[in-house]
Amino acid sequence: MPTAFRSWTVFNAVMKLLGYGSIFLIADTLLPNLYTRAWTPVLTVLLLTAVGLVADLTVVPRLGNLPALGLGLLGMTGIIWAVAQFAPGNRLGWITALVLAICLGPLEYGLHEVMLRGLGYRSSRDKQGV
Repeated sequence: MPTAFRSWTVFNAVMKLLGYGSIFLIADTLLPNLYTRAWTPVLTVLLLTAVGLVADLTVVPRLGNLPALGLGLLGMTGIIWAVAQFAPGNRLGWITALVLAICLGPLEYGLHEVMLRGLGYRSSRDKQGV
């Protein structure tokens, strides 16, 4: 496994864990009792990170950033909603899941760009002489 691949994948995973965790913590603070069990947002963040890592390495290079971001929005909304349904009493519905997925969008867009450039699928502006 090439070193660049390994280091960018680890960077992507750490940023997803920290970014997703922060957004879910802010959402749970702004909307008290959004989650009734502490494990629900933790499991959601871990699942989103795992699925996101695989998608960033397979879907993003093939489709590009914006189409992959659109598919990611649908997938993240579904995952956020589905995980919340396993814990009784959660107040998280489809609209809330969609809003959370939209809040994750800017982080995802930036991480897609970093991954595309870091893995050599897209050259940076410095290399083009712009």
